[in-house]
Amino acid sequence: MPQPNGKRTLLIHIGCPKGGSSAIQRALRLNWRELASRGVAVPTSDLRPESEVTGTQASFFETSVRDRQANPIPGLGDLLEAAADAHAASTIVLSAENLSNPMGFEKLFADLAERFDIRILMYVRRQDDFLEASWQQWDIKLGGSLLAWMIKSIGVRGNWGATLEPWSTAFGDDRITVRVYDRERLVGGDVFLDFCDALGQDPEGLTAPGEANPSLSPMLSRMIEGAEYLFDGPHDHAFYESLRKLAPDLVDLVAGDPRLLTDEEAHAVMSVYAQANERFRRRYVPHVKRPLFRAQRPPSDRPRMSQDVFERQLLLLQIFNLHKEIEELRASMDPPGDVPKP
Repeated sequence: MPQPNGKRTLLIHIGCPKGGSSAIQRALRLNWRELASRGVAVPTSDLRPESEVTGTQASFFETSVRDRQANPIPGLGDLLEAAADAHAASTIVLSAENLSNPMGFEKLFADLAERFDIRILMYVRRQDDFLEASWQQWDIKLGGSLLAWMIKSIGVRGNWGATLEPWSTAFGDDRITVRVYDRERLVGGDVFLDFCDALGQDPEGLTAPGEANPSLSPMLSRMIEGAEYLFDGPHDHAFYESLRKLAPDLVDLVAGDPRLLTDEEAHAVMSVYAQANERFRRRYVPHVKRPLFRAQRPPSDRPRMSQDVFERQLLLLQIFNLHKEIEELRASMDPPGDVPKP
């Protein structure tokens, strides 16, 4: 049901990319029925009642982009109202990390302010980790090198103040909630628990999402740098998934592993953003009396494997796995033992 002011709350989680969005969206997908019973509606992937609840509407909003500018979606408010009416919900939750891209997505919701109590939620991540993870997730699949990515991205991508400015202009700073994607700053050290807190929901009775979209081993990224032929585009995960089934301990980043950027390089990246981060803290999280991010990221406590050793291990695993598959196929083709072979 609507709030006493006659409006339902529309919480729009806009990212940031590589800021826990996958875990949040998986939690929404796993818990949408329980949340509906609590008065929180999680719309389907395209807001149509017959579609699937995936926890995200990123693809739906991506279709609204023309010439890098978002276009109005006819009947958007009615679709949201219908999603809420289906469960008599007082709150509607949307989640799409691409909404934080500078394409005017805030304009999609500007004319809904009279119908909904609009709230914007964004997680921000320290820029050295964000840029590194973004390259691994998307740009590497297009053949871009880490160095080229950093040169064109530092100071531009990850400028969280610039990201939120259009949303602030459209709805006001008081409508924006910022959370820092850092285990030290998250409620319970976990993005799921932190999102429950932001949503005003007790996590008791909800299913935790577990690990979602883990970061990649730097060794793997270095191995495939420049090998864009392995991917059909920036959103193709098939190659990673095939390797993850084979050797997850080699593919996924483990806490304490060395990172792509050295500590000196990471410090240099963060120094570029230092003043912008301080302005951002004062404006959006003034209750935080310390710097927005820690001066240094947690140190690596595991030795860095040499690249040739990593690639040799992965190749041997692939050969061994292929051998097992051949043996299993051969065994399945052999006739039963009691049938004489010709």
